Amino acid sequence: MRQILTPDVSLSFDQRLGKPYKQKWVMNKVLSKIFRRDLYDRISPDDLMSKQRFVIFRIYSLSGFVASILVSIQEQLTFDNPGILPALLIVLAVTMIINYLAVNDIQKLPLAYWILLIASFLLIHVQAYNTGGVRNSGTIYMSVISLAAFMLLGTRGGKFFTIIIVAHVVFMYVITEYTTWTSYKMFSDNIHEINQDYMITLSVAFILVAAQSSYLHSGKNIIIEKITESRNQLAAKNIQLEEYTRGLEKTNKELDKFASIVSHDLKAPLRAIGNLTGWIEEDAGDTFTPEVKANFDIIKGRVKRMEDLINAILDYSKADRQAAAEEVKFDTKKLIEETVDFIGKPANLTLTLSDQLPTITSDYTRMEQIFSNLINNAIKYTDKDEIKIHIGVEDQKDGWIFSVKDNGPGIDKQYHEKVFVIFQTLNRRDEVESTGVGLAIVKKIIEDQGGKIWVESEPGKGADFRFFWPKFKKQKESALIAATIVV
Repeated sequence: MRQILTPDVSLSFDQRLGKPYKQKWVMNKVLSKIFRRDLYDRISPDDLMSKQRFVIFRIYSLSGFVASILVSIQEQLTFDNPGILPALLIVLAVTMIINYLAVNDIQKLPLAYWILLIASFLLIHVQAYNTGGVRNSGTIYMSVISLAAFMLLGTRGGKFFTIIIVAHVVFMYVITEYTTWTSYKMFSDNIHEINQDYMITLSVAFILVAAQSSYLHSGKNIIIEKITESRNQLAAKNIQLEEYTRGLEKTNKELDKFASIVSHDLKAPLRAIGNLTGWIEEDAGDTFTPEVKANFDIIKGRVKRMEDLINAILDYSKADRQAAAEEVKFDTKKLIEETVDFIGKPANLTLTLSDQLPTITSDYTRMEQIFSNLINNAIKYTDKDEIKIHIGVEDQKDGWIFSVKDNGPGIDKQYHEKVFVIFQTLNRRDEVESTGVGLAIVKKIIEDQGGKIWVESEPGKGADFRFFWPKFKKQKESALIAATIVV
């Protein structure tokens, strides 16, 4: 019989886990804390500059901590009278590591960068008084501070620290040349200790500069790779977009051709039915009874409605694919007046126009088509003996909100979206002759321009059709590219 092994629950977690695995787990936790992976991971993956700056901050803090400790030990063991400088180095090392480990908010990282650089500068400045003034070997570390400032704080921070560093060097030259404030007391004027100090300082400084420069170079390459990758992706998207556009143009042409053929084939039998009913009426003369004549009128009405519906479908299918006319400057008030005259102004219509109607530069034909449909709808669906239509406008920053308000029967809220759907009408077609396409065409034209249309209405209180018309020409190509990239 096979024996089933089960873990001994009496053992502790650490015992069951196993010593090697436990040691590895502890080591990973320590390394994660030292390298601050938790904080690094909180920086957005797309923010390459912030990630690069954090890594430089980590390199500078850890290497500066180690270097300060080593130089402090070297001064204590080598020099007879090191004074307080080794202690200052320890203070710097502790400041660096606490500043590095204590920051937990990525929004406070810039402050941590400033603290690191200021602490480094102050220590070198103080050290120079006891180690030769302007001839202090530690001044070479200023180059590390300047380089780190540009990388951590950007151009303004880098320039600030560069000016401070130059001022430090000039100041140290003056007090070394003309005062007794500085000396080589720590070295006991021993040339061998001075040379040794220079060797150690220069070696550590060059290592720090090389480490930061190496990462700067690799970070630059990463950014260039990301930019190149994005550029290649954009180029590929552009190729796809061009292919899509060519395919779309071909499809549109085929659809136009198909629609023309279908409409011709549909209209042909309709014309035949219309002609046939006309001939029958002519041949029958006065022999038709009123009932038969009424039925023939219904047939002719249905034929006319079908023809109108076919034409409306064709207009709707081409509404957003017709080449936009050249934009011209025109007075919208005059356009509306001409539109009303063209569709025929009923005797019972009272039309009022706002004095604020603007002069705009846009597609005259499409704007005329919009107002023609909206005004015609207000006239067609009225339930009042006297029709009142008011057309107003609100000037917005990026466009105009036009309003076509009537005193008709109004529209219930549940139908505010439905009225813009093709073939949808709120009245029976026997009551009001309509194809249900006009508002759908208006919606298509307005949205193609980058605008929007909606209705504000309540039953019995009329309807206010409002639409936003942009002041600036919509760039279809840009919108299409953006949509393709998102996909």
